[in-house]
Amino acid sequence: MRWSTPAVAVVSVALRAERGVRGAVTRRAEDAALATLDALLASRVGAEAVDRVLASELTSQALGKALEGPLVEAVARDVVRYGVMERLADSMLADPELERVLVAAVDSPAAERLLVRVLDSKLIDEAVRRLLEGEELWLVVDEIAQSPAVTDAITRQSIGFADQVAGGVRGRSRNADAWLERAARRALKRPPAGPGAP
Repeated sequence: MRWSTPAVAVVSVALRAERGVRGAVTRRAEDAALATLDALLASRVGAEAVDRVLASELTSQALGKALEGPLVEAVARDVVRYGVMERLADSMLADPELERVLVAAVDSPAAERLLVRVLDSKLIDEAVRRLLEGEELWLVVDEIAQSPAVTDAITRQSIGFADQVAGGVRGRSRNADAWLERAARRALKRPPAGPGAP
């Protein structure tokens, strides 16, 4: 059986129309879902939901498992290997728009509530304990300590401290010389040297 050309054209148009309708319905459903999510995040219910999730035992267990697993080790190695901290610092210092967004986010009441909730939870204590027990932290610390920026800063600080100590020693040495000279002049019963005396 052969299809006629008009029938093929009608089927083709119908399929295109169906795809167009399906795409429009999908876009509207996605827009509605995002609008609902935005409304939820801006509401008191959203903030309370976040608080409950963070305080839940399930979150605590999930974070505990994540910190125990190989993911932390892999991330720490890659942070060091790819110089993530240096690149992140460079990009953050160079982007005023990012700074504006971060300041706005940090100054928000939701961020403050979230931070207080996280700091009050047992998660931080457990995460810090596990981090300090792991070898990866010390690899990162060692890498940072050996970075050129840190060694330059330590060198500059050491030179400044050495100059301060040397200045103090010079001042005390002059005072000691003057005291010894006065003591010697008194012992020899000579008059004190004038301001122009060597």
